[in-house]
Amino acid sequence: MVRFGDVEVDVPGRELLRGGVTVHLEPQAFDLLVALLEHRDRVLSKNELLDGVWGHRFVSEANLTTRIKEIRRAVGDDGVQQHTIKNVRGRGYRFVAKMHDLATTTARRDALIGRQGDITSLLETMTRSSVVTLTGTGGVGKSALARVVAECAAQSYAHGTRVVELSTLDDGEHVLAAVAHALDIVLDGERTERAIRSIAELDVLLLLDNCEHVSDEVGSLLNRVFAVGGAGVRVLATSRVRLGLSVEQVVTVHPLNAEEALELFTVRALAVRSSLDVDEVGRDRVATLLAGLDQLPLTIEMAAARLGSMTFDELERAIVQSMPMPVTHRSPVHRHRSLTSLVAWSAELLDESLRRTFTEFSVFAGFVSATDATAVVGAGRPEAMFDLAALAERSLLVADVGAAVTRYRMLATVRSVATNWLNESDADDVRRRHAQYFAEAVRVIDLQIRTIDEDKGRQRLESIVAEVRAAHGWARQHDPVLAAAMSGDLHLAAYSTFWNEPVEWTRSLLAGRADANDDAFAGAYLMLAGANANRGHVAESRAAVTALTMAADKRVRATALEILADVAIYDGHLLEVAAITHELGRLGEELDDPHARAIAAVDAALAYAFDDDAVSALNVLSVLDVTSLSPSDRAWVVYARGEALSAASHSDATAAYGEAIEIAQAIGNPFVTSVARVSLAAEQARAGDVWDALDTYAQCLHDSARHGNFVHAVTILRGLLDVLVAVGDDHVATVLASATSGDDVRPSYGIETTRLSTLVAGIEQRTVASDFAAWIGEGRLLDLPQAVQVAAASVNRHIDRHVDRLGD
Repeated sequence: MVRFGDVEVDVPGRELLRGGVTVHLEPQAFDLLVALLEHRDRVLSKNELLDGVWGHRFVSEANLTTRIKEIRRAVGDDGVQQHTIKNVRGRGYRFVAKMHDLATTTARRDALIGRQGDITSLLETMTRSSVVTLTGTGGVGKSALARVVAECAAQSYAHGTRVVELSTLDDGEHVLAAVAHALDIVLDGERTERAIRSIAELDVLLLLDNCEHVSDEVGSLLNRVFAVGGAGVRVLATSRVRLGLSVEQVVTVHPLNAEEALELFTVRALAVRSSLDVDEVGRDRVATLLAGLDQLPLTIEMAAARLGSMTFDELERAIVQSMPMPVTHRSPVHRHRSLTSLVAWSAELLDESLRRTFTEFSVFAGFVSATDATAVVGAGRPEAMFDLAALAERSLLVADVGAAVTRYRMLATVRSVATNWLNESDADDVRRRHAQYFAEAVRVIDLQIRTIDEDKGRQRLESIVAEVRAAHGWARQHDPVLAAAMSGDLHLAAYSTFWNEPVEWTRSLLAGRADANDDAFAGAYLMLAGANANRGHVAESRAAVTALTMAADKRVRATALEILADVAIYDGHLLEVAAITHELGRLGEELDDPHARAIAAVDAALAYAFDDDAVSALNVLSVLDVTSLSPSDRAWVVYARGEALSAASHSDATAAYGEAIEIAQAIGNPFVTSVARVSLAAEQARAGDVWDALDTYAQCLHDSARHGNFVHAVTILRGLLDVLVAVGDDHVATVLASATSGDDVRPSYGIETTRLSTLVAGIEQRTVASDFAAWIGEGRLLDLPQAVQVAAASVNRHIDRHVDRLGD
């Protein structure tokens, strides 16, 4: 059941209620509504809706319009207000109402004993305040409460809820990087303001958990976001201290009251000792014990868990003896001391194996699978697998059993005790094992994403990002060579998805180091060379990878050659590409690396295509067995075929670009998606389909702004110039030409230089000199994100005018 406004939709039951009263919808209208609900994150074209609801039957657009009107009447919307279904002229329809999932909300509210009122109150507070910070002593349940509230509210935001676990960060240096990664936003460490603007444009609920040790950096980041907009951004934070923002609403999470504490204790105690009779023990006696535990949810759960191996009398005596101060109205500081002592007491009761697993588990940054955990903390100890479950039963670990495999994590409060114990023992050995294990994990992932199992590799990487971040951070300080190897193994995964966080780690690693010939650091230099190539810093990238093409490690040489081929294409040095790709293909055969073989063929084909030799380009691609390639590499091959077909002026080029986009989007590769979509727009423009080209460029610009991905923004803007001139917009074309010709923007190469020069010269000839100079001046004031906004506004304006003319 989902709700928006006063409307409830029971999708499985195929029923719509408004104000509690059933409203009839014809079957096709209901199907249409469900389709819009399921794809509410984007505009659905009329063709998509017609195909999805009516299938292969031929129906006119009038059928669609009639059903849309029927839905609007049912939900109290109309063509003027459009508060539920928006008509995006010339494109299609989008569901825009704020949604609430009733089943999820109800289930989550009931999951936390004693917090139903808090959940309701917080949901209401979040409608008024941009930032809500939950404060309170450790163990009071701030994180659990925040996560439930965030899940309940997720449907109210177009971009949903994103959780950032900040306890995984050693310091505040990488707060922005962690937030950007959670939001799928590209972070350029040299131009962080671009990521800030992209965050500010979202309609999202951002849950920042455990902010206290980085509260200054979090506060600074949020101030920057709200300074440039952020009207749709809501932040729910947990911290022991406030963030210090003027827009912040601080809500203190209090311990449970006596009745709630007793209910929680009873439920948890019966789970481990079904024979327990609270009335027989004495409710007043239990209440006194719980008051001594400050009625904190964590202390209650830990105490109740002990009844699996202790009588209540034994538990009572042990807790009273373990408390460092009398049971009175304690301050938060006293409560924290009590909680720490209870955690320590509970851990002291563990046998040797459990205590070792508990202590060493503190090395993990976030949720980890049992397999990963035991590989690090259970080396040579098969019993460690069972220790994890035992620790979860004692509330010393949190178990997530909702995923395909059970995952475990340690609460920050519990971690403080375990970390202290770890530091008193052989901490370096455990942390080294952790770093080495996850360094090997990313090496295996790098090999996997080059194969048909790419999707599994990418999912695996996403599940261990927090551990990879922590492992790289430790290695930068204690084993730089290991950190450099991790950077090299992360290159392809990061390069293909515009994930720039590892680039920033690598910059920190190489700060002050200038010897790119040091083989031990080759992986790190590859990471930076790839990032420089993407940014358009071609000369720097070329200088670094040229030396690495002579490295002893064949995999390093192969990656260096791949980057060098990209750089040669960017430079327009097409003859150079043939020699590079020949060597890359040979290395791919020696290494049995399907990715190297595929990219060698793709880059060679692109060089031929860009040199107008379509036949040679298609011949190079024809020898590849695409069924054995990773989805990303298949997408590259299809994209290159599109470029070859375009060079031959073949109409199938458009279909090839579309197929490449579809494959790339399915695997989550924005690099191929972006490149192919820009080429699709250019192909549509060359074919005279100006308005289709504008539609595609509109999508390119939207994606660029949404994700803060300005890697290909210059190419998009320069390609758009011809189309703008074709629709008579010399003004914006000149502004964008000027904006993309600055010293800090990737320069043009080869054919593009001639085309742009001719285009701008033509505008200058037919324009009044003073106007032309003014337009050039406008462009010089724009940075890349601003230029994208100007372009998007112009494109949308022309599309709307075109649609209006068609309507007339």
